[in-house]
Amino acid sequence: MRIDEAFRRMIGGYWWLIGLLVLVASLGAGVYATNQDLQYQASARVQMSGGLASTNVQADAATQWLQGVITTPNTVRHAMAAAGLEGDPTPFATHSIVVNRVGVSTVNDVLVTTGNADRSVIVANSLVQQALKYANTAHQSDAVKMTALDHQISRFTKERDGLIHQLAAAAPGAVLELQARIAADAPTLTDLLRQRSDLVLAASERSSIGLLDPATASSDPVGPKVGQLVALAGLAALILALGLVAILEALHPRVRGRRWVAAELHAPLLGHLPTLDLGGPRGARALREFGGAAAVLAARFTGRPLLLLPVERKHDRWAARVCAELEALTGLHVDHAPDATVARPAEDVGRPADPVVIVLSPTVEAQRRLEELARTAAVMDWPVVGVLTFRRRWLIDRQTLAEGGRVHRPPITPLTEVTPEIPVDPADGVPEPRRVDHGALSSHKMWRMP
Repeated sequence: MRIDEAFRRMIGGYWWLIGLLVLVASLGAGVYATNQDLQYQASARVQMSGGLASTNVQADAATQWLQGVITTPNTVRHAMAAAGLEGDPTPFATHSIVVNRVGVSTVNDVLVTTGNADRSVIVANSLVQQALKYANTAHQSDAVKMTALDHQISRFTKERDGLIHQLAAAAPGAVLELQARIAADAPTLTDLLRQRSDLVLAASERSSIGLLDPATASSDPVGPKVGQLVALAGLAALILALGLVAILEALHPRVRGRRWVAAELHAPLLGHLPTLDLGGPRGARALREFGGAAAVLAARFTGRPLLLLPVERKHDRWAARVCAELEALTGLHVDHAPDATVARPAEDVGRPADPVVIVLSPTVEAQRRLEELARTAAVMDWPVVGVLTFRRRWLIDRQTLAEGGRVHRPPITPLTEVTPEIPVDPADGVPEPRRVDHGALSSHKMWRMP
């Protein structure tokens, strides 16, 4: 399938569906955006301990730790109470609180969005202050523990130094006692030194927060503008519509356009009927043009009948009407019943039973039906020599096609009809019968044309 054919099938065939989905989505997005309350955002900037992060992983870890602290339900509940907001803190933390880091660093922006600028500032400041208190209070407790350990280590060190001085001047019997006391205090001093080392290491790895900028509210409402939201909704609807159209075309492929129908059947396009009213000027003109092309085919396949074969069986009456009007206008006989064509009498000298087929198809037809007709013609050894298309409007022309087209006038008088005999005076002689000529091209006229 070529690109232009795919474009014609999808866009040209389902433009109304694509346009409808895009229009409905755009209108819905516009109505939704215009009826939404204005949202204001407050931003506070904080610095995590550690300075510059060496990798994105470290920076993300610091950001996630801060987000986990400030989105704790208890923390959010206190911040909402400070701003006079009511509701569940969990959805508020999910939809209204965002933590964004600045580059590959431990600097983070705490963003709070509410329907009031002042309340956004209050909530943001409350969250930041609670996070500062939590992180920095842990460091204060570490300092208290460090002071206590230093005091104990200093006391045991002084006791050990005193025992060592006493050991130099002690009597032989007291030496053993002093050595035993020094050996007993050694494990305790070693354990205190280990605890202080672990505490120093933990304090260096524990996060702390410093406030860089207090919370300030944005002067303009945040969120996508109406035009942006409408454009995004239209784009999403367009993508959805194209996917839906692709699925429909894959399940029920259709050939659209008279030239594409003829190309699908590998036959030339002989004509197109723009209306179902063959008695009108447009219908008669199109039928005459088709008659000229069909006459050329009849001359090419001399001795073989022309068969106008509709793609759909429900268009048999319409095919019969086209054949009747064509014969009345041009004098060219085209069969429309395959059974009658095949069962032609054997005494019809020089005319074999196998006809040549002119396919009668609407401009939009299912590809499977065209393929089925082509297979049927190939099996019957009926060559498809041309295509005649007509314009069909869904639901509007269904009953008209079932009735054989529109009829707004009496049937056309046949090409040559002998007028009824009228009484004449024998003395005047018997006039020759007159024949009615409707201007159609007969074989006699064609031979006399220059």
